[in-house]
Amino acid sequence: MVAAHKDHVMAFAPGDIVQLKSGSPALTVIAETGESVKVIWYSDETGEFRTQELDAIVLEALEVPEFEVEEDDEEDED
Repeated sequence: MVAAHKDHVMAFAPGDIVQLKSGSPALTVIAETGESVKVIWYSDETGEFRTQELDAIVLEALEVPEFEVEEDDEEDED
């Protein structure tokens, strides 16, 4: 993770997974406009997707583990 410096705000790209530095659900970046970032997430409370524009300085990249797809090794038994 690259730290945000006084005059430098971390750049995010659409598709990046982020969270608030103070903690939050996973948020997906849908747009980045200089110092602000538009994110989307699913709200369990409302049962709907929500969007919000936030200052980039309050966000950090979220490490999301990659999942491996397991292949079915089913062999036909005669």
